[in-house]
Amino acid sequence: MKTGLGVALMMFVTVGLLSGRVSAQGILSLEQDPRQMALDVFSGVNRGSPPETIALKITQLINAYRFRCTRATDYQVFAARPNLIDIKVKCSGEPLYGVTVASNGYVAVYGGNGMVSPLDRRDALIFSFAADGRVESDSRITAGDAFDETVERLELGDQYNMMYVLAMFATLLAVVSAIALVWLKMWRHRKGKRRQHRGMKPMVKHAVAASSVIKDQLLQESTQVSKKLFKHPSGILIARGKHGKRRFFKSRFWATAYTLLGWRMFEAAAPDPIEMPEFEAPKPETIEELANL
Repeated sequence: MKTGLGVALMMFVTVGLLSGRVSAQGILSLEQDPRQMALDVFSGVNRGSPPETIALKITQLINAYRFRCTRATDYQVFAARPNLIDIKVKCSGEPLYGVTVASNGYVAVYGGNGMVSPLDRRDALIFSFAADGRVESDSRITAGDAFDETVERLELGDQYNMMYVLAMFATLLAVVSAIALVWLKMWRHRKGKRRQHRGMKPMVKHAVAASSVIKDQLLQESTQVSKKLFKHPSGILIARGKHGKRRFFKSRFWATAYTLLGWRMFEAAAPDPIEMPEFEAPKPETIEELANL
């Protein structure tokens, strides 16, 4: 009886020593479920728990998956979705680990071999911890820090950024200048038309448009420049639109724009035909018309 009691006592001491050794190596005991730890990390991030608590839970989770992590020196919530969170973790003396936790207890630990990209504060906030586990610093910057960094980049002569800014500024300036130039030409064109109308005598008809007969005569006198563009000897361009209507322009650019896009901008008055077309008088067909003649 005493022998059996002694054997049981020795087995209990052996198990205690083994569990203590396992705990000393940083590997969790089987009573702690990784799914529950993943839920703790997920809820801690969403509820804004202290970073020290989250870092401790992440360290335990990494050790539970047989990865070496004495303590977490830095971590970053890389991507946060409604049901899934990706975290980058830097352990002391080890490459970066990646930890993914979900709202249903799913957990994945990977990395430790250089496959996880370095921490970048442009991606998300980075928490750094001292040797006692307290938050030493974070990557949060103030407006003053951002201004200082911008000045430093300009002083270092970052040619790529400067060229990009200059190119964007030049493009914007060109667009604004083009819009202003078109508006100015249209304004001058309209103003010139108004002055011309004011200078006309009363009851004098100013014919800007031309009849179809005159347009046909002008086309016969013109030279074809392209499929829908003709040039009259007077220098006026005759453009045929999408629906067959013919318009007059002084600029070849606006004439081409009318043929392709239908833009009626900066039209000109019809030129005088070199030879006036012959108009045939209508033939009377009824006695009443003959009487009226």
